Amino acid sequence: MRKTPITWSKRIRGFSLVEVLIALLVLMIALLALAGVVVSTTMVMAHTIDKEKAVSLGVETLDFLEAHYCGCDPEGEVPGQPGEDDRKFNCLSDFDKTTRTITVVVQWDGVLGSREVTLERFIADPKMK
Repeated sequence: MRKTPITWSKRIRGFSLVEVLIALLVLMIALLALAGVVVSTTMVMAHTIDKEKAVSLGVETLDFLEAHYCGCDPEGEVPGQPGEDDRKFNCLSDFDKTTRTITVVVQWDGVLGSREVTLERFIADPKMK
């Protein structure tokens, strides 16, 4: 009996269904991991932007209060909170006359939960009220 030679086209069969499903599963796991990194990076970036705004608001409040307590404020009133149009941030301030320190606490609810920044400034002006 004579064997017929196998032609090239009969030997090449392609991928099986199981191989394709395993490749798709590996690709899906990699894409889900990448999506998780993108989401967490976006949340951290939003938190950083909120923290920068809170520190800026706190420094602005410290400047206003220092001008008031040093007698540099021509109106003689304690100014309102800077940035009152932004309701996301809550700014609390305190002045201790014995240590001559102004403390400002800025609180906000961000993507990572409730956060706060505390800023203090010592007033060294001897002409203080």
